[in-house]
Amino acid sequence: MKYLFILIILTFCSSSELFEEYYKEAEEYMKNMTIEEKIGQMFFQRYYESHAIKDIKNKTIGGFILFAKDFNYNETYIKNYIKEMHKLSNEYMKLPLGIAVDEEGGTVVRVSTKHRKEGKFPSPQDIYNESGIEGILKIDKEKRDLLKKFYINVNLAPVADISYNSSDFIYNRTLGRGPNETTEYIAKDVNGYVNDNFTCCVKHFPGYGNNSDTHFNMTIDDRDYDIFLKEDLKPFEAAITNKVPMIMVSHNIVTCKDKIYPASLSKEWHNILRKDLNYTGLILTDDISMGAITKYKSDEPVAVLAVKSGNDIIETSNYYQHYEDVRKAVESGDIKEEIINKACRRIIAWKLKYLSDIENEEAEEEPNGDNQEEPKNYSTLIIVCSIFGSLIIIGAIIILIIYFKKKVTSVDIESVQNAPEIKGLLS
Repeated sequence: MKYLFILIILTFCSSSELFEEYYKEAEEYMKNMTIEEKIGQMFFQRYYESHAIKDIKNKTIGGFILFAKDFNYNETYIKNYIKEMHKLSNEYMKLPLGIAVDEEGGTVVRVSTKHRKEGKFPSPQDIYNESGIEGILKIDKEKRDLLKKFYINVNLAPVADISYNSSDFIYNRTLGRGPNETTEYIAKDVNGYVNDNFTCCVKHFPGYGNNSDTHFNMTIDDRDYDIFLKEDLKPFEAAITNKVPMIMVSHNIVTCKDKIYPASLSKEWHNILRKDLNYTGLILTDDISMGAITKYKSDEPVAVLAVKSGNDIIETSNYYQHYEDVRKAVESGDIKEEIINKACRRIIAWKLKYLSDIENEEAEEEPNGDNQEEPKNYSTLIIVCSIFGSLIIIGAIIILIIYFKKKVTSVDIESVQNAPEIKGLLS
C-alpha cells in the first residue's frame, strides 16, 4: 500500500504541465484580450525595423526573430532599440516580448560575429572535438551572457539532430556523434539553460537526418520509425526530461508517420510529441516562409495548417499574410477559438516564467533614463571648427596672392595665377 501511494504521488507530480503554475495568471490576463491579440501572440516574425514598433502598438505580435544584418550596428544602438521594443511591449501589451536569435555557433551565428571580442562562437562540434561537453557548456554560458547583454531572451538552439556523414546538409551544425553522445550533450546543455532561466529551443524534431536544405526545397525522409525510436528521438526525449521550454519542428516530410504533410504541419508528428513523449512546453514551426513550405501545395493556407496541426508559435518572414490567414480562419470558424486560447495560455505562461526578468530590468532602467550615459554630441563643435578652419585657409590664400602680386608687378595677373606656387595653393 505504501508503494502504491508513492506511485500515485509520482504520477500526479509528473502529469503537471511545464508552465502550469502560471496558467491561472495567464487566464486572468486573457480575459482582457481580443481574439486578434491572442492570435498575434502565436507569431514570431522576422524583425523589420520599418514596422516592428507599429506591430507592438497594435498588440498583435508575440515576438521577433533577429538576423545577422540586425547586428551590423554599434552595441549602444542595438541595445537601445531592443530595450525600446521591450518597453513598448510592456506599455501597450502589458506582456514581455520574445526576442529570438539563432546563435548556434559555427556556420549559424547572429550576434557574436560583430560583438564578441574573440570572433564568432565556434560550432558545438568543434568545441566537443577539442574539450568535450564541458567545453560546450562553458561556451554556451558565455552565449547566454552575450545575448542577455543585448536584451535577447530566446536562443533558437541547440541543434539536437544526429548526423554521422560530413556531406549531410545538417552535419556541421550537429555534434557529429551518435545518439548516446548527442543525448548527453542535449540533456546537459538544456539543463544549463533552464537553470539560468534562459529560453532555449531544441531543433529540428523529429530529427533532420541526411535531408537536404529545407530553406530552398521540399525534402522527403523515408526512414523507418524504428530508426527514430533508436536514434533521432533520444536527444529530444532528454530535452523534455530536462524541461526544455521550446521544441522546433522541421519541414521534412517524414513518411513513416505522415506521407502528406511536412512534420511542421503534421498532426501525427505533433501527437507523437504531445502524447507519446508527453511534451507540454511550446511547439513552434521553423520559418514557414522557407522554400520547403512555399513550394508545398495545399488547399489550405500553410499558417492555418500550422495552427491546426498543433503548433503554439509560428515563425514567419511573411507575417501580415500569415496572420491574416489565421485571423480569417478563426473568424469563419475553420479554426476553433479553443485552439487559439490553449496556445495563447501556454505562451503567456511561458513569458511569465521565463521573460519577466527582462521586463523587471526594463522598468528599472529606461533606454534614456538617468542611469543611461547620454551619448556625447560633437556635431556642432565639428561644424564650427570646420568653418573656422576653412576661413583661416581662405584668408591665408588671399594674403599669399596679394603678396605675390606685389612681388611681380611686371607680370600680368594671369601669369601669376598660373605660376606653380599659386596654382598649388588654389587647387
